[in-house]
Amino acid sequence: MALPQYSSSPGAALCPPFQCRQDDTSLTLLVHVPCIKPQCLREDVGTNHYSLHFSSETGSYALFLEFPPENKLASTETSVNMSAHNAAFVLTKAPGSTGLWEKFSFGLEASALQERWFISEENIDGFLGTVSCPSFCSQSALESQPLIEVLDVTEDRIQIRLTVRISPAVVHIAH
Repeated sequence: MALPQYSSSPGAALCPPFQCRQDDTSLTLLVHVPCIKPQCLREDVGTNHYSLHFSSETGSYALFLEFPPENKLASTETSVNMSAHNAAFVLTKAPGSTGLWEKFSFGLEASALQERWFISEENIDGFLGTVSCPSFCSQSALESQPLIEVLDVTEDRIQIRLTVRISPAVVHIAH
């Protein structure tokens, strides 16, 4: 979940806390801000971006999402579901861009974005592989690294198994 970014200037927009989940055909953006004022809601859906501006009883908010060039949105197909506690924005993936996407960038505006990776088994495997043994590892370091296996991945939980590899020892027997 992305945590809000606070601005030092009064009245400036904040980045709302949110979660972004996906399936093969859509993205769901769950914004954790209570009491959003529907009359103050503005959205813009582009081929590779989505921007959102709104107000609530707690302040003004802005969120800009940008997707890699190969990941395209269907700009005419969005829906909004609001409750007293949060709002869900469902964005449809364009034909030819379906399937699970790898990452996106987010921030208050297009000029200041942070990268976020979707949680998937492939992304976790890649991340764990680079963390456990960077490219400069020697062969002996590689052989002593634990085996990391991703067992289960959900938005709320990641289950992995670490297996310690034991290098065969050379044993000398004296007569």
